[in-house]
Amino acid sequence: MGDIFNEQLVKKSNSLKDNLMRVAIIIGAIVLIMVCSIIPILVGFLIPIAMVLIFGAIFLMRRLNVEFEYIFTSGDLDIDKIFNKNKRKKFISIDVRKIEIMAPVNSKDYASQLSNYEKVIDCSSGTNSNNTYAAMIVRNGKREKLILEPNEKMLKAIKKYIPRKIMQY
Repeated sequence: MGDIFNEQLVKKSNSLKDNLMRVAIIIGAIVLIMVCSIIPILVGFLIPIAMVLIFGAIFLMRRLNVEFEYIFTSGDLDIDKIFNKNKRKKFISIDVRKIEIMAPVNSKDYASQLSNYEKVIDCSSGTNSNNTYAAMIVRNGKREKLILEPNEKMLKAIKKYIPRKIMQY
């Protein structure tokens, strides 16, 4: 079949939950700084405590800026999670031949086959579009639903390995 290599970057869009977390982090840092300035024992430590809280808030807010990188190499799909465009973490790695079915996430025709799962692994931008797919996999004895957004090139590469398991509109 030959070696196939393809990669794609998908930026996760900010959801309401992400925005609420940002607001909560900022408010939490402000409240903690105010509490530290009110308590007489902690006033002497206010500047170091405030700096730690500010740096902690910045660190947490940067962790909310997420991108997913799909790397498809000869039947193996590796998905890395990239935080703030500089810290990479291996998120999931699967052999696409173990995918039971891969279909558009909003497809009513395959809704029954895309149900009955124990865990959802969302590696998409967070917005359901025509290229948002759900893949059913079994890992560690659990049936999991992997949500991803492959572009046309990535979809064709995967389809070479599992042509009968990819359903399209």
